[in-house]
Amino acid sequence: MNVTLKIAKKEITDAFRNKLFLIILGLLLFLALVSIILGTIQVRVDFNEYNKSVEFLKSLGKTDFPAMPSLNPISVSKSFVNYLGMIGALLAIVLGNNSIVKEKRSGTLKLLLSRPIFRDTLLNGKLLGNIGILAAISFIVGVITFSALLLIGSATLSGSEIIRMLLFFTMSFLYMSFFLMLSVTLSLITSNWNKAMLITVIIWLCLAFVLPQIGDTMDMDNQLPGGFFVSMGMTRAQEQKVLEKFKFYETLRNGFEEMSPTKHYERVSFALLGVKPGFEKNTPLEILQLKWIDLVGLIVPSLLLGLTSYIVFLKREDIY
Repeated sequence: MNVTLKIAKKEITDAFRNKLFLIILGLLLFLALVSIILGTIQVRVDFNEYNKSVEFLKSLGKTDFPAMPSLNPISVSKSFVNYLGMIGALLAIVLGNNSIVKEKRSGTLKLLLSRPIFRDTLLNGKLLGNIGILAAISFIVGVITFSALLLIGSATLSGSEIIRMLLFFTMSFLYMSFFLMLSVTLSLITSNWNKAMLITVIIWLCLAFVLPQIGDTMDMDNQLPGGFFVSMGMTRAQEQKVLEKFKFYETLRNGFEEMSPTKHYERVSFALLGVKPGFEKNTPLEILQLKWIDLVGLIVPSLLLGLTSYIVFLKREDIY
């Protein structure tokens, strides 16, 4: 365990010496900070407008006040979902690639494996260090969000909203972890370092952009602004009846989206943040139960990639 922690500490130190990692990290934190501050300012404006309306009615001698508008303060993180889907994934890819490639380029991987260090211990330390960085990023953005809501937005969060936010940042961590494992695995499998990075980026583009875009383009409800079914005045039952006639088409469209971890992350995150309508009255646990497929889509691929990386690292003699 002591050796594992030393390796993990070295990984963290090496990451913060990587200029590309620092640039991407700075960009992610900057965009997150800007979007959160702008969102919380809007929350505060909405609260102030309601309070001013009440004060004005009081000055007129009125005693019957309108109900507090239904505000959703935790939705300030909705822009962060898009930023993390792009920049957070790229950040994790750089971390994973650098973790393996730097050792291969310098020749230290061959040297380390010649020492009395078990291969699984070495890989455990590398993954622990980089996963720790991703967890710290999620934690920092979470602290910024909560602080902004309390100090700038003057919002009071309920217990359910706090749990929703905590789960959301957990989903963000799981999403970045997938791309970390993808990058580590491909860096171990591919002997050419530049090729490994190129293949990982291509897969990232397909998973994060191409597949979701295909799914959105094929979605019948996206064919008109505001939604096709709403524009046609259809009820939920009528909508389902129409979709039944295009079952194969919908299965194909949904299949493209199911292959994208970005889409799974977006679905469960928007449900937790209350951005997606229909989940306002559900508890956080109920949302996770309703979105179990998206949880599986985030967790299982990461576990499979992790297992593959261990098999490759432990079995291949020419890994360096």
